[in-house]
Amino acid sequence: MKLRVFATLATAGVLAAAFAAGQASAAPSVILAQAGNAEKKKASEAKPKEKAKRPAAVGELGKKVALSPRGLKWGMSLLGVAKLYDKEFDDEFAPLYKKVEPGTRMQALDAELTEKKALIRRNKVEFGKLPTGVDQGPLKGEYSYNNGESMTRLTLRSGTLRHFFFFNDKLWKVYDDHKLRKGGTLGEKYEEAMQILTKKFGSPPKVIEQDFEKGRNYAEAHWQDGGTLIRAVNREPVLGMVYVDRSVQEKLATLRKNKPEDPHAIDRDVANVTRKPEPEADKPKPEAERDPKKPEKAPKKSK
Repeated sequence: MKLRVFATLATAGVLAAAFAAGQASAAPSVILAQAGNAEKKKASEAKPKEKAKRPAAVGELGKKVALSPRGLKWGMSLLGVAKLYDKEFDDEFAPLYKKVEPGTRMQALDAELTEKKALIRRNKVEFGKLPTGVDQGPLKGEYSYNNGESMTRLTLRSGTLRHFFFFNDKLWKVYDDHKLRKGGTLGEKYEEAMQILTKKFGSPPKVIEQDFEKGRNYAEAHWQDGGTLIRAVNREPVLGMVYVDRSVQEKLATLRKNKPEDPHAIDRDVANVTRKPEPEADKPKPEAERDPKKPEKAPKKSK
């Protein structure tokens, strides 16, 4: 009996010892794991923080500006622009057609829609060799003569007057006239418009001062993305918002090879006729033209 009890106690002692040994061997593993985690944490904290993104330059936009309406893009022909707006006008007039019955009122809508679609095509202005009436307005300087440039315009539903400029029938510039007014989307004053646009674009503009000698008749604010230059022109109480294809803007000087002639310059043929004769070199006059009272000058001796 004693032997059986002793064996039982011995077995229990062995199990206890084994359990204690297991605990002892496990403890260092846990400590090492915890130490490893602590080291990793320190290492991650010790890593240098990523460099903050460099702020964009003044007037640089981080996102691309999309032209409106959808589908309007640089390089479109005048006919392509006209067809795009044909669809826009159809969508604009659709709710009006739903409110009228076939008859006089619908015929009037048909005529109005047809007229509106014709405007882009009919308002085309060619900047050829002859001056145009556009020269008398604020858009002078936005185009040149005798270089394949043209323009058309239309009034949008919002009341904005929009101008489209083309080089060899390829769209390269859109110029919108916005009326500044109290409570308007762009404010009442140019300074207020600049604050609204800065918030919208997420970047302050590059300020371009007025300079008549360089043909810049108004102060401007510029933004640009990868493909478009945006100009806000101060024509208070009108704000000109101009969207320009940068690929064309950057080579404008080479595209405008023909320079305007000075309207005050004298015609070449007239200049040749009215030109003063060149003074003749000193030479002895014929004997018949000599004044007997004045002594004849002796000819200069050559050295």
